[in-house]
Amino acid sequence: MDIFTEVFGFVFQYIDAVAFLILAAAGLSIIFGMMGVINMAHGELMMIGAYVTAFSMYAGIPAPIAIVLAGAGAGVAGMILERLIIRHFYKQLLSSLVVTWGISMMISQLFLITFGPTMESLPTPFSDIKILIGGDIGFSIVGAEGFLSIQGSSGRLPKGVQSFGVYRVVMFVISIFLITGLWALLRFTEFGTRARATMDNPTMANALGISTPRIYALTFGLGSALAGIAGGLFALTSSITPFFGAAFTDKAFITVVVGGGTSVISGLVASALALGGVQTIFTNVFSVYIGFVGMIGAAFLILLLMPTGISGYLAIRKSRSK
Repeated sequence: MDIFTEVFGFVFQYIDAVAFLILAAAGLSIIFGMMGVINMAHGELMMIGAYVTAFSMYAGIPAPIAIVLAGAGAGVAGMILERLIIRHFYKQLLSSLVVTWGISMMISQLFLITFGPTMESLPTPFSDIKILIGGDIGFSIVGAEGFLSIQGSSGRLPKGVQSFGVYRVVMFVISIFLITGLWALLRFTEFGTRARATMDNPTMANALGISTPRIYALTFGLGSALAGIAGGLFALTSSITPFFGAAFTDKAFITVVVGGGTSVISGLVASALALGGVQTIFTNVFSVYIGFVGMIGAAFLILLLMPTGISGYLAIRKSRSK
């Protein structure tokens, strides 16, 4: 295998890992960083998004619109939960952890009883388009017919040629647009200004006329909508079950904690870039399981050196340099 193929394969896996972490953790980062709530039901909100996507596509709705509906459905579900239960546990880390953990179990069991243990898998978009690299092919993007002709009668790709799915690249692009849009929302809109003010000093924000309960409700709804969108995107590559979110929750929590709560966006991006790189390296050298273990080890070292997370460390450095 030539060096270009190896480098491309590594870069492809790296952007896939970074996109995975950003998409899985974006909603959780908003809720934890801005509200001080440990939302153990994050995975179930992703699961709601996955089910909304599935039912929408079964009804003939195109995948992009189905994913938007997934975000809307999870966002509404999150706002209902916030209004009925979670609003009573702001800034109470342990209480919010226990309460949202109970909510997560109830939601997953409700979906298990209602829809059964599994659903029919959804088709992955762009599955008939492949990126081929290596051997005599070099670099090319082919459709289904071109891919089959290259495989030939043996049903295998020529020696030294690797195949990569286009949907993973699409997910990376979506993660960039999503995090950029989230940054713009918090930075340039009236809601973002009020949300940041509420996060910094809710008492003062309330005294200045900002409806902090409304900001909290909208923020929790936004985080839930992001979880639903992520669930919809992942539903096109994974089996949909009532325990769908469990496969993503642990990595999302690690990413958020390492990023820190000082700056939601920069912390999330920096954490995803760092942990995604470690996971990719260890996965390539050893295995997928060791890649996950390596990511946990990296998180431990980062938090040992930066107890407030990456964003907290950067904020301290910035204040000292002034």
